[in-house]
Amino acid sequence: MSETSTAGHILPPEQFTGNLIIGGQHVPINLTASADPAGRLELNVEPISPSDAPSGVRALLQSFSKPGNPIDEFGLECKTSDGKKRLTSDSVHLVGRNHSSDGWHVKLRTGEASLSMPAPDTHDRPMLRFHLIGFECFPAVRVKAELGSIDIRGETQATATDKITGWIAAQGPDGCQPTSWRKSAEHMLKHLRSVLGFARGAPLPAPVSEFCEGDTVEVTFHETGEGYAPMMPPVPRLNLGPIVEAAVNNITAVDAHRDAFELAVGWLLVPTIYEEVRFLAGMTALESLASELLEEQQTRLVDRSEFKQFAKCVRALVDQQNFADSAKDAIKKKLSDLNRRSFVPKIGALLEQQQVAFTPRDDAELARLAKLGNAVVHQGVAPEDEDLPPSIRIIREMVKLRNAIVHRGTASEDKDLWPYILIIREILVRLVLSILQFDETYQCYIGSRHTRRFPDCQPIN
Repeated sequence: MSETSTAGHILPPEQFTGNLIIGGQHVPINLTASADPAGRLELNVEPISPSDAPSGVRALLQSFSKPGNPIDEFGLECKTSDGKKRLTSDSVHLVGRNHSSDGWHVKLRTGEASLSMPAPDTHDRPMLRFHLIGFECFPAVRVKAELGSIDIRGETQATATDKITGWIAAQGPDGCQPTSWRKSAEHMLKHLRSVLGFARGAPLPAPVSEFCEGDTVEVTFHETGEGYAPMMPPVPRLNLGPIVEAAVNNITAVDAHRDAFELAVGWLLVPTIYEEVRFLAGMTALESLASELLEEQQTRLVDRSEFKQFAKCVRALVDQQNFADSAKDAIKKKLSDLNRRSFVPKIGALLEQQQVAFTPRDDAELARLAKLGNAVVHQGVAPEDEDLPPSIRIIREMVKLRNAIVHRGTASEDKDLWPYILIIREILVRLVLSILQFDETYQCYIGSRHTRRFPDCQPIN
């Protein structure tokens, strides 16, 4: 596989001729297509002559600026003068238009577009590559997998967060069937993008994908947002090899909890400048993991069949009361909530299930950060009248904070949310590493940034 490429290398400015397809009508069009540094497809359209625009198309263009009018998507089919490159899309939409003496001037954008062209070199084995925005990686990583080889490359230190700076790629083994292999490769690369986004501490947009087979290349441009700066990365860019190997080798185990994994990583990486949003996102990620990973009996107080009989008796008792019908209905609807464990015990069960333990040293540090009382701060243990370890007590305190933010829009004035954000982030990082079956070092930010080894989570001095 070639060295790291940029979007400009994928599609430098080039002339295309073809048609816009709107409501079955074809509008001749000439344009220059190119990709900007972030992989966004740019279409510079030459003025469209009024004589070339059928009546339906002219009506669409004329109505574009009227408030309340929907902006429909339409098609694009065009090719270069030599016919070697073909650009198509089913998700073209207008983002601007004006009219002058030389015709209609339109600005177009695509949700997704496909570019087919000859490959610079013949590929004996199929290759799929995702180009990533703001990605950093040194040294380059190569891992062997059942579907072939995985290569990951990026800049040593990205100078901008909103340009393509690296890629992840898979190349199939000899004799593989390209169609079925591509499906497996897409799944693997999407998985790796999630894992690398987690390791980086920020989402990794992939605006361009590239599929090479034989002597042809199919490039797909995806509409994505801007890149994001890293935020407390759990795994430094200089040591991505171990987490990539864990992600590749244990993808089947992760697939068993795919929804939980993606929910946790997605919520963990929500970009925001508001501490309340960051805190709520972390709590939501914890709740999502508990809902997806715990068995039903771990989330209920009593067996479902036993509770069903209890609820039947309670409904009969409610019907005997002299309550308004609306009140009776409301009480009956809330009955199922009585058999659900509260958030704190569920998180305790989740930590135990995933073997994510907090050491006495952790408990003391967590208690100090959350200011759980002098007994905890100085002794590292809970007060005599408290039967829960500090890590669980902190979760209970975080539940109170979450409820305050949800109902009032903010935490109490005397509460600093940042220590709790560090704590919940550490819990989520350990849970994700557990799902990945990771067994190496990672970065912990509780107290101060330092290195720990997973899964025992002991600091490395």
